[in-house]
Amino acid sequence: MSGKAYAQLFVERPLMTLRVSRDSGQTWQSERAVFATADLPPLTTTAWPPCQCWRCTGPGRHSSG
Repeated sequence: MSGKAYAQLFVERPLMTLRVSRDSGQTWQSERAVFATADLPPLTTTAWPPCQCWRCTGPGRHSSG
C-alpha cells in the first residue's frame, strides 16, 4: 500500500464514533464521528477521553487521567 493510499485510509475512516444518552438509555442523540482531519486539540494526557470534571479542570489543575 502506497503512502498516499495509507493516508487516504485515515482521512475516510473516523477515529471515533459515539452516541450519547442523557436519560439512562431511554433515548439517544444521533451518532457523531470524529475524523483525523478535524481540528482536534492536542492531548495533554494519555487518558481518553480526557476528564472534564471540576476536580481535574478546576483552578490550577490539569487532567492527569
